[in-house]
Amino acid sequence: MNVPTVPRSLLRWTLATPSPAGGAPTWRLTTAVRVFGLALLMGQVLDDGSLSAGVIVLMALAVVGTTCCACELHASRSTVPWIAVTEGLMVGVLVSTATGPVEPLLPYLAVPAVVAGISGGFAPTMNSWLTTVLAFTAADAAGLTPGATADRVGAALPWLFIGLGSGLLCAQRTRSLRRLEARQAPYFAAHRLVGQLHDLVRDLPGELDVTRQVGAIREAVHRALQVEPTVVVQGKGRRFETLSTRERLSASEEEVARLCTFYGQRVQRDDITAFPLRVGQHAFGAIVLGHWTPPSKQLADAVQQLLDEHAVALETALLVEDIRAIATNEERNRLARDIHDGVAQRIAALGYLVDDVSELTERPETTAAAEALRDEITELVRELRLSVLDLRHEVDGSDDLSGALSEYVRQLSAHSDLRVHLMLDEQSAQLSRRVTTEVLRVAQEAIGNVHKHAHAVNVWVRFSASGSNFRLAVEDDGVGAPTPRPGHYGLHTMRERAARIGATLDITPRHDGGTVVSLQSPQSTCPEGTHDAHQRLARR
Repeated sequence: MNVPTVPRSLLRWTLATPSPAGGAPTWRLTTAVRVFGLALLMGQVLDDGSLSAGVIVLMALAVVGTTCCACELHASRSTVPWIAVTEGLMVGVLVSTATGPVEPLLPYLAVPAVVAGISGGFAPTMNSWLTTVLAFTAADAAGLTPGATADRVGAALPWLFIGLGSGLLCAQRTRSLRRLEARQAPYFAAHRLVGQLHDLVRDLPGELDVTRQVGAIREAVHRALQVEPTVVVQGKGRRFETLSTRERLSASEEEVARLCTFYGQRVQRDDITAFPLRVGQHAFGAIVLGHWTPPSKQLADAVQQLLDEHAVALETALLVEDIRAIATNEERNRLARDIHDGVAQRIAALGYLVDDVSELTERPETTAAAEALRDEITELVRELRLSVLDLRHEVDGSDDLSGALSEYVRQLSAHSDLRVHLMLDEQSAQLSRRVTTEVLRVAQEAIGNVHKHAHAVNVWVRFSASGSNFRLAVEDDGVGAPTPRPGHYGLHTMRERAARIGATLDITPRHDGGTVVSLQSPQSTCPEGTHDAHQRLARR
């Protein structure tokens, strides 16, 4: 079984905090051991008739046990071994210095090692046991009590070794529980964090949508300064992802944004000004203002305060979007597995039954019906395979949309009779992962609609990108259906995806028959192009 890799920082954090699987139960168990030990001593002292002589030692041992229980309740794991050693030292000295008969008090010498085994492990058990032995022997040899040291140590040895054996057994059990706790700790942390996120997202007054939050920031800055800002955030590999811009960032603007994000302070170079998007002391992006300089420090401080208020909502929206993307991908993969391993397999098995029926009958009418049914089943299985392809196809780690489109078209051509013509034109594209994912989904939906409903022979797919601007066009020579049909939500889903990234979706009739689906970013300067002989035919 593959265990997910957990960041070490998260693992250290979860192990340093009280665990719901180990902290409280361990404390209750060690407390019960101490209480049982004191109760056993009380019975021994009463049976021996030496209550008056042993009551002081009993009270002292009770104070030591209570103090250790109180210290362990909120102690870290690095502190617990020292508590065990201290308890062993105090118990050894108190039992050895008893003024009355010492035999009724000897069973308590086993308690420190057992407690150390439960709460610490092998090393704390050995340290606590050795401390108890040395303290008992040294205190008795120092002449603090009358009697022969060898006799008292000999009487104490059985209880000391009982404590050592029991402590080592408890330590073995503790190590097994801690291994289990270490494996479960990341999941406890994830459960706690996801639960908090669920409550926060559900109770927030506003919608956590990246496009809406970016629009709110741009509107606030435009209202305050009468300039159009560029919103950028720092993505993976310290690469900047432009969330809204009229055109791609220049090299100088990107450098100013990088410095602004790195230092978390406003940076101005020539007539380019960048304000950081901060959450506390962490800067995750910047607002770039080209051809603008702050007229006063007071205005710059006011703008920064305004951005700090909006930055929390924007980064929260980005985090929520990442979580949604992960959950969506997991659900798509689950659906793909269910379709491939369940429905598709059973439908394919029906095809074999139809073949058997066709071979067993001699009636021409039955044979013709079986062949027609076999063709329908074959077509249905092909549609299911294409559905699995749509669900499983993702943008790769390099965020290369052209590569993802090419691979999708190649696999589609291999599983259908549709002739797909693909033309790509990317010039220093700087599309973010969220944009590439949504564009790929729109392309899949548009091509899928052509394959299922348009009865087309050819489909032309053109994608061009320059900077953060892009244009996607899917044309077909089918029957044409530019308006949504009742019970079908493909066009509605494409419009939702376009709105999610602030793009424009147009569905128009094609001049030679068919439909044109066009998706483009705002102020896109990418060429539209035509489906001419220079378009590349997708490989089969």
